Amino acid sequence: MADIYDDPTFFEQYAQMPRSRGGLAAAGEWHQLRPLFPPLAGKAVLDLGCGYGWHCKYAADQGAARVLGIDVSEKMLAEATRRNACPAVEYRRCGLEEYEYPAAAWDCVVSNLALHYIADLDSVYRKVYRTLRPGGTFLFNIEHPVFTAGVGQDWLYAPDGRPLCWPVDDYYRPGPRKTRFLGCEVEKQHHTLTQILMGLLDAGFALRAVVEAEPPAEMLDLPGMRDELRRPMMLLVKAVRPAG
Repeated sequence: MADIYDDPTFFEQYAQMPRSRGGLAAAGEWHQLRPLFPPLAGKAVLDLGCGYGWHCKYAADQGAARVLGIDVSEKMLAEATRRNACPAVEYRRCGLEEYEYPAAAWDCVVSNLALHYIADLDSVYRKVYRTLRPGGTFLFNIEHPVFTAGVGQDWLYAPDGRPLCWPVDDYYRPGPRKTRFLGCEVEKQHHTLTQILMGLLDAGFALRAVVEAEPPAEMLDLPGMRDELRRPMMLLVKAVRPAG
């Protein structure tokens, strides 16, 4: 179960990110993701790739009766247990592809910035559909295809260091993409918009919301944040398993 997030150098850098230190309030997409959550009081919630457990704790604070956060990283789970432990929340070391997905077990499945590490999205979609109760919600945040198709997933820079443009190439070629992230080489999976959305429809889901995340006005003065309005980085999707 080796994972880049268990690499000491990588994890040390990750721990310094604003969202790692400040939680959901420091995540630029949270103002758009939070309204997409269904009512969680009394519900059972599964978090795929829970990281530090911020969304698990949010679900518990909203009154969820049971929350399970799974992640493949030991270091992530240690931080989740330290920062966001509460009686309604269980953390378990498990990969998204290895979890058993019991039938009709959950009212809401959430995944934040984890699915772009998964090669076979369709398989995960089918498993999530199975594990949701009728009427249940699948809410996820995935890196936007324009971002994952970026050349090196970085800007093209002017000689003075200004970002000139975001180059995109091989958009229609899904699969692994190597990038430098937090000083380490990281492999992510590029999926086209068609794959992300049509895969949900083919699995039986009904789409309820598709949102291209952008930072809130109060964050625009932070370093580099205005450049986040020049290309999309994250795609927020809300889908439901029909109740009928």
